[in-house]
Amino acid sequence: MSATTFVDRPRALQQAHARWQFWHTPAGRPRWDRPALLGIAALAALLYAWNITGSDYAGYYAAAVRSMSESWKAFLFTSFDPGSTVTLDKVGGFLWPQALSARIFGYSNWALTLPQCVEGVVSVLVIHRTVRRWRGPAAGLLAAGVLTLTPVAASMFGHALLEAPLTMCLVLAADQCARAMLSGRLRPLLLAAVWVGLAFQAAMMQAWIIVPALAVAYFVVSPVALRKRLGHLLTAGAVLCAVSLSWVLLMTVVPQNSRPYVDGSRNNSALSMVFGYNGFDRLSGGWSMDAANSVQAGAAKGQGGGAQGGVQAGARGGAKPSGPSPTGGDGSQLAVGAPISGWLKLFRAPLAQQIGWLFPLALCALALGFATRRKQPRTDPVRGGYLLWGGWLLTAATVMSAINVPHATYMSALAPGLAALSAAGVVTLWRAYRKGTGRGAGGLRAWALPVTVAVQAAWAVYLVSVHADWVPWLIPLIVAAALAALGLLAYGAVRSRREDGPSLADAPSVARRRNRLRRTGTAGLIAGCLTMAAAPATWSLSVLDPRYTGSAHSASAGPQDVTIGTPAHLTEAQRKILDYVERRKGTAEYTFSAALLSAEPYIRLGGAAVLPLGGFAAGTEPVTLEEYQRLVASGKLRFALVGNRSTAGTSQTARISRWVRSACEKVDPAAYGGRTGAGAGQANGAGAQAGTGQPQAGAEQSHTATRQPQAGGGAGQSLYRCAPEDVRS
Repeated sequence: MSATTFVDRPRALQQAHARWQFWHTPAGRPRWDRPALLGIAALAALLYAWNITGSDYAGYYAAAVRSMSESWKAFLFTSFDPGSTVTLDKVGGFLWPQALSARIFGYSNWALTLPQCVEGVVSVLVIHRTVRRWRGPAAGLLAAGVLTLTPVAASMFGHALLEAPLTMCLVLAADQCARAMLSGRLRPLLLAAVWVGLAFQAAMMQAWIIVPALAVAYFVVSPVALRKRLGHLLTAGAVLCAVSLSWVLLMTVVPQNSRPYVDGSRNNSALSMVFGYNGFDRLSGGWSMDAANSVQAGAAKGQGGGAQGGVQAGARGGAKPSGPSPTGGDGSQLAVGAPISGWLKLFRAPLAQQIGWLFPLALCALALGFATRRKQPRTDPVRGGYLLWGGWLLTAATVMSAINVPHATYMSALAPGLAALSAAGVVTLWRAYRKGTGRGAGGLRAWALPVTVAVQAAWAVYLVSVHADWVPWLIPLIVAAALAALGLLAYGAVRSRREDGPSLADAPSVARRRNRLRRTGTAGLIAGCLTMAAAPATWSLSVLDPRYTGSAHSASAGPQDVTIGTPAHLTEAQRKILDYVERRKGTAEYTFSAALLSAEPYIRLGGAAVLPLGGFAAGTEPVTLEEYQRLVASGKLRFALVGNRSTAGTSQTARISRWVRSACEKVDPAAYGGRTGAGAGQANGAGAQAGTGQPQAGAEQSHTATRQPQAGGGAGQSLYRCAPEDVRS
């Protein structure tokens, strides 16, 4: 199959019944294409699902999943709590598949992780199809393999992370855009817009990173008139905006008293939350934790009801804590880490080991692709592919270089573009080598492949050297494979020039020698691929070991300084509090009230209808003191869990805490099995051990575990009983 052959609908197999036998390669492709693809897909499924039953929870999001799986209203509005008091601090569409899975299979860690495993395999299959149409079957398989063995992807698709559905939707969008730019038809372009819009529901403005690449590729390559191309792009843009902003529109048109409060906004506005708090505010000021007790490079600030928000942001930070963990106003201990900054961060640890192994190959492919196709007509589909995938990679790399990156999962935005270009690079370099070593050809182009292999080997050794003691045999393997590849490729390039101009009498022997040279070159190519793939494959395959699989807070394969985990069970103290309240709340609608992240384990692990106070972000106030008092007066709320240091400030949560402490009856901890007197705060804290930063048993020193705090660690909390007469008094 030539480089410009595109197969949108492969011809049916000769046997009518064989069309349903997916393991058969369709006609028109090499016999090894479909079996190899199934093998890569099986490897991807193995990597992503290997630790599915041990995958941890992303506490804040996992609590929302439980709420969404038990209430269709919470599902629609992506609410944190089952009573739909407050939304997440972002559009929560990435949790819809998890909530549906929890409804079908029951709420568990594997049920929440399963959708991401499926999304990962779909991404691998779709990128194979797209790149195969662009650069042939071999390139398609290489792209699928590279994406599978990208460390950040191997970890990400095995956890409940929002970047998994984002990646799948964007790969599907690129697939449809590639179809559109070949045919000039509007329908696939509209489907691409729909997929980007769905990706927006998962990650908001991050989904729009690829829009410039899609638009430029279609505008340049589409074989239709200029006016029609512009009309198609405008129509697709309208569809993209409509799908992207559908949830924002829903939250805007529904009356505020009929929907939850929008976290991440100070004015209960979804538009402000999406484009302010989660959008331009982060681009202008750099990434920072937006909770009231936010932390930037280890310095705590703020107060009041949003104090608990820093916990999750720090947990997703994925960076080594830069100082002591500060304590939130509700008593919960905050695990924090500094974001990764600097324009060269993509080329340094720890991000480079998660995404950057094939940067030299991809950049070489992009330059070589444009150079070799510069004389082709405007509608050249091969050059269009370089515009699409190269635009994706360069745009994503520029954005990630410009902002402060909180954790390595963000690097997944580069993975599809990097996989496609790397695959195209191997195929293009090999064809250049074959032409350069062919009869009568100039030998200069034959050296592009050996030079790229040498650069890749040096780059891999540099990145591996950061963790040279982790897999001590890896650097020798890379060096040995590189030397073998360079020797074989160089031998083929040099010897091929001596075979030019043979006499007719020597033609048979020359043909045999050329066949041997081709086999030598093929062996050199295999050794070169081993050189380039050894390190990323080692990092990716390490996810089969639970110590190196990353977490639901940050995708990261291989050795890592910090792993953030979330407890999978209520502590004994938390269970006693919950049991005590459940037995005595009567017909009350809410189990009790608590600060948002103090409420998280009770919602996620206990299935309790806790009323969350405050939000993830500073300034979020879903419940006012007056509304709180009305709930108490009507008998809908009878208990309150109040942090011992949550009364300072002027926020609504602080006002509620002061009122509860002054008007309601404090429950003696002995009534539910807690301790009184000295040390009661720790016992009442229900989870004070979380956030200690102590290593897990048996973990390596470089693999220190920092657990995400549970409710009310540190200074502790107190339980209060409120009655309607407390309001009247």
